[in-house]
Amino acid sequence: MNSLNSASTLETHLETQTVIYPTLQYLVRFLPWDGKRVFDYLQEESKHNPFIVENSDFQNSEALLDDILPNWYSPIAQELSLSEHLLGQISALSIPYKQREALTYLTQWLSNSGYLEETPEVWADGSIWSAKELEAVIPLLQSLDPPGIGTRTLQECLLIQLKNQPESLAFLLVKNYLEDIANCIGNSSESKHNCQSLLQELHQNHQYFNINIEKITDAIHKIQELEPRPARNFGGSDAPIVTPDLKIELIAGSWQISLAYEVKQRFCLNSEAIKLLQESPKARRDTQQLEALLQKARNLLTALQQWQENLLKVGKFLVERQQAFLQSWDKLDLVSTPQQLVAQSVGLSNSTVSRIVRGRYILVCNQNSRIISLHSLCVPIGVGGRTPQQIQQMLIQLIAEESPANPYTDEQLAQLFKIRFCLPITRRTVTKYRKIAGIKSSHQRKFTDKKMGSKSRKEVF
Repeated sequence: MNSLNSASTLETHLETQTVIYPTLQYLVRFLPWDGKRVFDYLQEESKHNPFIVENSDFQNSEALLDDILPNWYSPIAQELSLSEHLLGQISALSIPYKQREALTYLTQWLSNSGYLEETPEVWADGSIWSAKELEAVIPLLQSLDPPGIGTRTLQECLLIQLKNQPESLAFLLVKNYLEDIANCIGNSSESKHNCQSLLQELHQNHQYFNINIEKITDAIHKIQELEPRPARNFGGSDAPIVTPDLKIELIAGSWQISLAYEVKQRFCLNSEAIKLLQESPKARRDTQQLEALLQKARNLLTALQQWQENLLKVGKFLVERQQAFLQSWDKLDLVSTPQQLVAQSVGLSNSTVSRIVRGRYILVCNQNSRIISLHSLCVPIGVGGRTPQQIQQMLIQLIAEESPANPYTDEQLAQLFKIRFCLPITRRTVTKYRKIAGIKSSHQRKFTDKKMGSKSRKEVF
């Protein structure tokens, strides 16, 4: 009797392995991929598996303007780096020396795509310039080649490239209807409907009453010919294309998250092929092979469903936890959220969470196509549960209050952390964060202060 129970248990275990293990295998493969790559994989698989088909009832209205480029559009990167290209132009500008130095410094904050990242306060932190001084030279940076360099949003980038055509329909659409025209691209019935709705909205403004669908289409084609990533041709390689998998929208005062692309809804099982397989004679030689393909299709779609559920689960937890930061966009409002905490809270393993947050992005709606990385919301725990940014800010605050003639040593700063912020911190940790913040030692600060006399102490930091 015992041997019979053992055999039954073993048989059940083996059957479970054959059904679940391939699904887990596909899930592990999908986890680090973005939606576009998963979609391409399923689309390619559907060409060889008759049981997977694209859902004809699904209309994808989530197209992003900066992702819609001709398939042949892959310009070759030049040997000249973006930095060299910009510095050559900056040296030729007739501007004061201080502005030229500030402009040169600002180029260090350009992303691989040519956009200015972070905020003026972050740029100024640790430098000899104030946020206002750096912000004042942004127009100079944006006047350089390539057009659109130094902008902070896709909309600003496109508008600068259209600045010589301020009365054109393309300029109007980018300025006021950027999200709407993204939904007009394509030949689907929904795209045509969106285009008609946009036309009606434009007709409400009597200045644009003579506009028709053809003119809107031509204007959209002109917009697509613009460069959404100005630095693409520099640096020795093409700038990476970011495809957000999640999007957040401010609803009733709080940020709500959802999937940017419903990949699962794009594919389904082919009911007609399944019916033909069920009605076919079991003696046919190819029946076993077709049944294997059907099982593979089911495993893939199950893994796809789990992939989207896990992604949404992690994203929802992080967005709910970082509501304060998403409202203020101040990094000091970030709450310590290590990946281990995320894993425990959503019921996934650390390795799964690590694969999900790495290289994945969130589209912030109503923020001029702002995109943030999911990983940036996973803030490691510093000392006393504070984030590294908060500790650095506390350190800067303490040093700003010190006597120039008698600056605090790292040991004294550690004591002040305990007294002022109830934060137990060692001298060694203070030294670590002081160096990260680019702040000189007490001896160097004292020496610099004597040497500078009445000058500003900004250079100390």
